[in-house]
Amino acid sequence: MKRMITYTYKYFKNEMPDWKRRKDPILSRVFYRRISFATAAVCANIGISANTVSYVSALVAIIADALFLVNSHITIIIAAILVNIWLIMDCTDGNLARSVKKQPFGEFADGISSYILVGFMCTCMGFSVYQTGGVLFEKGCAWIILIGALASSSDTMMRLIYQKYKATEAEMVKEGKIEEELDKRLSHDNVRSFRVRVEAELGVGGILPIFILLASIFNALDLVVLYCLLYFGFSCVVMSLSYVRKAIKHVNEYEVGRKEKANES
Repeated sequence: MKRMITYTYKYFKNEMPDWKRRKDPILSRVFYRRISFATAAVCANIGISANTVSYVSALVAIIADALFLVNSHITIIIAAILVNIWLIMDCTDGNLARSVKKQPFGEFADGISSYILVGFMCTCMGFSVYQTGGVLFEKGCAWIILIGALASSSDTMMRLIYQKYKATEAEMVKEGKIEEELDKRLSHDNVRSFRVRVEAELGVGGILPIFILLASIFNALDLVVLYCLLYFGFSCVVMSLSYVRKAIKHVNEYEVGRKEKANES
């Protein structure tokens, strides 16, 4: 009879790959990830899969976003706490996928959770500030809703542009028109890149959840909304220009290659 494994905190800690340990933002490494080792052990021992954790975390994201819409200080703090719980769950499903069992559509399940959270969160926080006021914006100022919507849209647009580029690239590679290019952002060897580190530390996997919690407690969510617009907006512009440049480069290389073949014939 096959002996059943009893999963422990230590098991997941020891199974954590070095590249992932280095890639984790500092706050996640010292707090969220450590808690996730324990939650992953509980899930693994009772048979909860990585995909299940991802889908439940998507539900947590929806509830958190919805609670920001309620005009109550306590409810807003609960929403901020759920954002932090979401990050723990995001670490948990990764632990399970790497160290227990990786399931089909795991990346999809993990992806929609973060898409849902950030896709609505900034707009909902902006509406929260509209109802209660903040540090820089008075109660009833509709501009903060627009700022939140732009922040959320920037993150969503950034993801869509990336996915569209990768889908188009895959089609072009399949047709033999271009050679596939390694995505350095996903490379394990790129974890120490300054750009990758900054993105990790400043985003939803880094300081943002704790920033949201503190801002909720001290009625300063407008600062978070402005921060999100700067962070997601800047990232969207930089990434969009980067992939436009890559697309133009591929087109030029393709045209040069086509002309060379025509001349040879």
